[in-house]
Amino acid sequence: MPRFVAIALILGLLAGCSEPKDTVRIGANRWLGYAPLYLADDLGWMQQGHLRLVEYPHATGVLRGYRNGMLDAALLTLDEALILQSSGQPVEILLVADVSTGADVLFAKRSITQLSELRGKQIGVENSALGAYFLSRTLDLAKLNRTDVRVLDMPINEHLTALQNDQIDAAINFASASLDFAELNAHRLLDSRALPNEIVDVLVINPHTITSEQAKRLRALWFTSLKEWQHQRASHDQRLERRLGLSQNELEVTLSGLQMGDATLNQQLVKDGELQRSMQRLNQYLFSRQLQSKPANIRQMLPNSCQGDAC
Repeated sequence: MPRFVAIALILGLLAGCSEPKDTVRIGANRWLGYAPLYLADDLGWMQQGHLRLVEYPHATGVLRGYRNGMLDAALLTLDEALILQSSGQPVEILLVADVSTGADVLFAKRSITQLSELRGKQIGVENSALGAYFLSRTLDLAKLNRTDVRVLDMPINEHLTALQNDQIDAAINFASASLDFAELNAHRLLDSRALPNEIVDVLVINPHTITSEQAKRLRALWFTSLKEWQHQRASHDQRLERRLGLSQNELEVTLSGLQMGDATLNQQLVKDGELQRSMQRLNQYLFSRQLQSKPANIRQMLPNSCQGDAC
């Protein structure tokens, strides 16, 4: 089937089905791994499906919006989703948005050449579940305790200034900032390639407020928009650079460290049980490190209904 015909059919599904009275509100912060919904929003496809993208400056705001009932769905890291569910929130994973394969980075001054040399150093970390998890795993790999380093909670956009002013010696940030850190004589000391299938972004829904039909439309829209982006990179990259505040280089560097969650990847992760195993490992780790008060109920988060484009 020609691609434009497939898109037309999906749009027909979005516009022609019996629409719910309430618009589905999906929360997200600016991250390239969430690009399919940003692109769909820019193209006007979400409005046709009675879906609304609610943009937040950071993941903390998305989590707060979900907890407060202001959102019906959200794009989150897997650890954030587990923590949210363990706190008593209804959370169901609709699909895997992306897997980080180098997009998340620990930058350090050039004088720090190995992880063990972080002992006694100051590390800038954004106060988020992902920041706490990446830091904890970094210390594991460095064979250091939390008391062996000094952690400074600060937003990601303050890391460069703090490094320049010698307030910090290292920072957990995104690969898109590589050039900026290099200008300050900082380098990649560790990235998410050392943590395979551990840093995963997911699109979650509240099964109490979203119907199965709404979930099906949202899932179909994600895959259609992702295919559209992949087939029309030249034109749509510019849309995403503008919408996400990225330069062309930042987009390319970040995308090179991401495996986007297309239908094939989603089916594979569910069918071979890799997603469930990753969740179990992460769930146990978060609880053992007291990053969540109790383990999440993974069974409730993984319904049996989703495999491939059809579900």
